[in-house]
Amino acid sequence: MPESKHKFTERGIILLDKPEDLTSMQCVEKVKEIMGARKAGHSGTLDPKVTGVMMIALNDATKAMTVLIGLDKEYEGVMHLHGNVDEGKINNTLKEFRGKITQTPPVRSAVVRKPRERDVYEFDVLEMNGSDLYFRVQCESGTYVRKLCHDFGERLGVGAHMTSLKRTRIDCFTLKDCVRIEDVEKKGAGIVVPLERVLEKIRLKKVIIKKDSVQKVRNGMPVFNSDIRRMDELKDSERVGIYHGKQIIALGSVKDLKNRMIKTDRVFK
Repeated sequence: MPESKHKFTERGIILLDKPEDLTSMQCVEKVKEIMGARKAGHSGTLDPKVTGVMMIALNDATKAMTVLIGLDKEYEGVMHLHGNVDEGKINNTLKEFRGKITQTPPVRSAVVRKPRERDVYEFDVLEMNGSDLYFRVQCESGTYVRKLCHDFGERLGVGAHMTSLKRTRIDCFTLKDCVRIEDVEKKGAGIVVPLERVLEKIRLKKVIIKKDSVQKVRNGMPVFNSDIRRMDELKDSERVGIYHGKQIIALGSVKDLKNRMIKTDRVFK
């Protein structure tokens, strides 16, 4: 393997516009090699033919995948109907696929094939061209859009399959925020988004600790009331970022809200 011209030693996120015909892991390995990073990971798999927004975490930022992997997604794509259907029936059937839906993951998925509930916030046909429907879907993470198209076609009574798909958004990050692999090669660390900025954008709740408590939290100790300088309004079991000033020290979860106790579970160097 050739030596990388970049030596990225910090932690951060690359927002990549994934190209067609590369797997998600191939994209991760390519970015890791270009950047000369020790570790890299991504926040949600895209099929090789699917393009669009990917979050690739570098080095210590991979520990934040526990909060990044569950972010809502938006997609635009084309599905092909296997028969003629009245536009009114299409629009009425779309309503049945908004809100809570139940999906069984496809045969080739990496998860257990049992029915599971997912939330589809929006599912709209933007344009019709004969039997091809150009659609947009906004959904909970873990929704199988290819399966959504298949089930939609079954409900119409004619069948359907997805012919193309692009992920256009992860939470608040859109294609406008993304770079291409060629940009990573040219600009290196200049296109890496600091982890703290990403966590700020996704509105991860904060607990700010005192300077004297930083080392014990870095040693994996819980955060107690006496350690806290200030914190956001929290709920029991909520995931939080534990900060000193503007720097994230660890991730944690609320274990005892009444007594302001936070369990530490991911510590950043």
